[in-house]
Amino acid sequence: MTASNGTNGDSAKMTEDPLYQKTMSFIRPNWLKEKMEAGGLGFSFGMSMTFSPDVALLAKVAGYTAVLINLEHCRAGIETACDVACACLNIGISPICVVPSLQSDWISRLLDNGVQGIIVPRTGTAAMAKELVKYSKFRPLGERPLTSTPQMQYQLPHPEYAKIAQNNTTLTMPMIETVEGLENCEEIAAVEGVDAVFVGAWDLADDMGIGGQRDSPLLYEALSKICRAATKHNKYVGLGGMEPPPDIIAKLRKEFNCVRYVMAGRDTAVFQAGMNAQVKTIKEIEAST
Repeated sequence: MTASNGTNGDSAKMTEDPLYQKTMSFIRPNWLKEKMEAGGLGFSFGMSMTFSPDVALLAKVAGYTAVLINLEHCRAGIETACDVACACLNIGISPICVVPSLQSDWISRLLDNGVQGIIVPRTGTAAMAKELVKYSKFRPLGERPLTSTPQMQYQLPHPEYAKIAQNNTTLTMPMIETVEGLENCEEIAAVEGVDAVFVGAWDLADDMGIGGQRDSPLLYEALSKICRAATKHNKYVGLGGMEPPPDIIAKLRKEFNCVRYVMAGRDTAVFQAGMNAQVKTIKEIEAST
């Protein structure tokens, strides 16, 4: 279950080319994509208020596969996101980014500067998914311009092979979080160059008129519909906003082999839970003395 990388010609002959081998020696792995392709369940730690390489390192030590940098809802800019992404490449954890909107100046600049995966919110149509591929993938899949990148360690031994290497290690993920996207999920999943369909479950439920009802049968059927569409078109599914009821993630994962990526906590929730626990402990000591 993998998306096409857009290669043409005799692949066996190409892989024997010393320039191909040299080019591939420079590309940084996409650890999240590799885990997904191996049948595992990749999971990310969300950054929305603490954009620091130190947090990425802690996530790596804890066992996370990826860091999800959320530029849709936070105040951080592209320079900060790219600094964290470059640190992630050196740490060995995949930097994924939710962009504010479907625009090339967000998508291509982030990918040119360390980010290994792009999630575009509120993707409602196949036309939007095709535009995302256009901005995020090199030819023949897309139209992303070639430049030196930290993912290639700023090396370009062979430009065409560099395009293949980066197409192979870039995750392109439209996010379905509206009724429009749900209705068009099969057409979105069918778009060549899309690697995974990401579901924003919280906002999808809200748009369906069942906001906050994560255990609603209507939401589960909507998630199942997206999973069926992804399976039909040989694509993966990522889930966001489903951490509080892990039993739903487990049920979907057992029912649909395409579920390969989940959000698994974010800085705001982790910090608040840690603070609450510490305050409770100290208040108990205070009350007992």
